[in-house]
Amino acid sequence: MSDQQFNPPVSEPLVPRPPVTVEALREAVDRLDPEQTAKFDKEFSEVEAAAGGFGNPLRSFLRSWSFWVELYRVPATAARIHELELELAEARSGEESRMAATRMSVLLDEVSAALPWPP
Repeated sequence: MSDQQFNPPVSEPLVPRPPVTVEALREAVDRLDPEQTAKFDKEFSEVEAAAGGFGNPLRSFLRSWSFWVELYRVPATAARIHELELELAEARSGEESRMAATRMSVLLDEVSAALPWPP
């Protein structure tokens, strides 16, 4: 028996699910991975600059970062994403790739379904 303890990924959220607002999402991103905050800020600046353009860049921005927070606020989900990314990278056949991609798709669909998307 090994002296190392097994520490399974935590299934409880590290932060509560934030409201779908720029301020709340930025705070959650900063708490989950401060290195991502600069990316968040850069993308938000781009959204502000494009505000007069076509489409709704703010809505897309909020959706994207809400999804990111949901993926990473629960360590077990983040760990599973990482495992599936490794499976995809290490797949030795088309069948292995398809199976890993299917598992990833199911997980991403579950995460997406749990979110309160903005109107």
